[in-house]
Amino acid sequence: MKSALKFANLAALCLGLMSVTASPPAGAQPLPAIAQVPPSPPPALPAGTKVTCTQGPGTGAASATCPVLKYDGYTYWALSYGDNRIGMVIAAYDAAGALAAQWEKPGARYVYGITVNPANKTVTFAGQTDAKITMTWDELVPPPVVVQVPPAPTPAIPPGMKVTCTQGPGTGAAAATCPVIKWKGYTVWAYSYTDNRVSMGIVAYDSLGRMVAQWEKPGARYVYGITVNTSDKTVTFAGQTDAKITMKWSDLLAAPAPQWVLQPGPQGATLKQISVGSANAVWGLDTAGFNWKWTGAAWQKMGGTVTNISTASDGTLWATNPPDSLRVLKWDATGNKWTWNLPTGMKQVTAINANTAWGLDNGGSLFRWTGSAWEKKGCCVSQLSVGADGELWATNPPDANRVLRWDGTKWTWNIPAGMTFVSVGNAKNIWALDGSDQVYQWSGTAWQKVPGALRNISAAGDGSVWGLNAQGLVYKWQ
Repeated sequence: MKSALKFANLAALCLGLMSVTASPPAGAQPLPAIAQVPPSPPPALPAGTKVTCTQGPGTGAASATCPVLKYDGYTYWALSYGDNRIGMVIAAYDAAGALAAQWEKPGARYVYGITVNPANKTVTFAGQTDAKITMTWDELVPPPVVVQVPPAPTPAIPPGMKVTCTQGPGTGAAAATCPVIKWKGYTVWAYSYTDNRVSMGIVAYDSLGRMVAQWEKPGARYVYGITVNTSDKTVTFAGQTDAKITMKWSDLLAAPAPQWVLQPGPQGATLKQISVGSANAVWGLDTAGFNWKWTGAAWQKMGGTVTNISTASDGTLWATNPPDSLRVLKWDATGNKWTWNLPTGMKQVTAINANTAWGLDNGGSLFRWTGSAWEKKGCCVSQLSVGADGELWATNPPDANRVLRWDGTKWTWNIPAGMTFVSVGNAKNIWALDGSDQVYQWSGTAWQKVPGALRNISAAGDGSVWGLNAQGLVYKWQ
């Protein structure tokens, strides 16, 4: 929930997969469904096929309707051949009526019925003499399609990314078009990064141009081509020096595990600390000592100058300013200014709410705010963090990077050491950084490493976690 600054030589953030949860495309449904439609041919009838729907397995009499399958935004027709061979073409059409995929399946002709088996996840097409063709639901997924589009305009590009499409693997010359994937109602772009790291930002947009999923994939940059492999169901993005990134089809629209997602930074400033009380109470402190408030879409500059901030779960913002006589301050949201009518003497403060806080003095002694004075409780640590539930932890790098927990009367140190910085949202949301800027999350019994390298991190009681990398770029765990 609260965070103090961690000073060190800092590594750049190594991001992994990141995303937001994708919504299903319009018309998508969780299970295949059968519909009866007029026997008129679909808009794009594959060459050599025809619509032949009969009244049953023992008659060639034409039916007044044809059974079709509705699944995942597509409509599937079971077509017969013009030469009357014993086979069907299962053709998938998208919502616009365009042919998206087709499969040639021998064994039956002249469809009269379609059945769905939810237990086995299969669809069966029944025809003349009750011969049948069965396909799995997975088989019915049309492959992604690669199309060329102009490099501008694009949908909203995530912060830190850019469009860089080249003419080939051995040239940096810009291409007149960019390859993108069209699949299941989504458009997927392969962006590069503004800092030119060797990674691509794979971003999916829905039919309205809204971003629905995002991944960072290291290994290649500056896309020039995309290929689809229908055998192993993968998509490959090719870039500079012909380096390649490969993803499974199933990964393209899956909701990945939480990862660090880049957020906008403050205009004209670089943050050195971030402090989170909740999803709706996020503050930053820039390198000049000015505090910035996150509005949900951008940073708003509020005031200055202080050295360290702490956001409580109720939204109260506390601060300290050691150069100014170890002053302790609170932010007056009404007057948009710092107030300093609190007793001084603290180099760091970490707050639970407007009336409850803990502090450290220059000697590392622990103090608790009683509402009217700082009451000494213990000694000696280097950095503090308290959660919304009162869970208080500390680190003490000079003592073998020890991590400590306050038991109500004293510090205990039965927690694995190795951390130089800790941030506590509550007893179940505790994060830490080690001396190499690696990120860890407390499992309840051990530190579990999380991908990334951060300079500063802050956790909140509602599960929110934000961080800063070495360049001051802002990231949110989601």
